Amino acid sequence: MSGISAVLVWDLDGTLYRSAAACLHYAQGIAETLEEPARAPYVEAMERYLSGAGGVEASDGWEAAVVLAGGGRGASRAYGDAFARTRVFMLSDACELEVPDGLRELLERVGDRARRVLVTNTPSFGVMPLLERLDLLGSFDEISCDSAKPNRFEIRLRAFADVNGVAPQNVLSIGDHFVNDIQPALNAGCTAAYVDPFGVGPAGRAQLEAPRFEDLLEPIERWVEDR
Repeated sequence: MSGISAVLVWDLDGTLYRSAAACLHYAQGIAETLEEPARAPYVEAMERYLSGAGGVEASDGWEAAVVLAGGGRGASRAYGDAFARTRVFMLSDACELEVPDGLRELLERVGDRARRVLVTNTPSFGVMPLLERLDLLGSFDEISCDSAKPNRFEIRLRAFADVNGVAPQNVLSIGDHFVNDIQPALNAGCTAAYVDPFGVGPAGRAQLEAPRFEDLLEPIERWVEDR
């Protein structure tokens, strides 16, 4: 634990990588469960959302796919079969995935000063091979899958502070879903870095925020250096 002055708690989907192809594949799987006349308009609405045109209140593409199909917010994995098929699709070369420029290097540079923790709601079958494909599997000191955020995430963030011997404000939660990743950190007295590519907000609440992860790289590294 010597030398650790901060804890970086990372989200996975929409934070460590971007993939409109994955979200669209999920939507196409959901479309198969809809009545025939609703399928094409549903997929078209999803494509508009992923292009940045909005049209639905959702924190990310996974949630948008469910909401556009008539589901509720916060239920990104509501269509289990389609979700599982999409996680398999994401492991193939057919699915384009983009790791933000500079992310791997940042994780490497801060490794001697900050504990790097990945906390994701995705089950392990969809996490470990995906991290390997993204060349990020060795970039974390701890990985927690199927975490059911935001439930008890506030308590877990405080526990990360206690276990690593740092103040709560020296725990930084980084993610693209305000309810799951950001609000629990603020409630716990921790720090938050919010990636908000679709402009869904709320804006101005997180200590660090930007529409693209690349714009958070330097602020996050400065934050670690200041601990």
